[in-house]
Amino acid sequence: MRHYLFLILLLILVPTVYSQEVFITDEASQADFVIYITEDTSDADWVILKTDWKHQAMEGKWFFTDWQNDADLVLCITADKFKADKIVFYTQWSTAIIFEWKED
Repeated sequence: MRHYLFLILLLILVPTVYSQEVFITDEASQADFVIYITEDTSDADWVILKTDWKHQAMEGKWFFTDWQNDADLVLCITADKFKADKIVFYTQWSTAIIFEWKED
């Protein structure tokens, strides 16, 4: 019985541990990163896949939320490439994801 309880807890917690919910803010001071969106993969620091499903969100697969308190990552988008902390390219293929973020 204890093994089943452990398995159930594992199935509940694992998807949320690696969740990648993203909130876009207009204030750079509130953001974890200021990003620039590029059309060229070779310019990108991060290659990201957008998902419409919260349960699919994980490292490199971003689910965009409307609530900052729900977000694992808060971003501000800039039109100036040289003001960006990271340059992001959105891909359609999960095999193309390049994402490394270490929280201090």
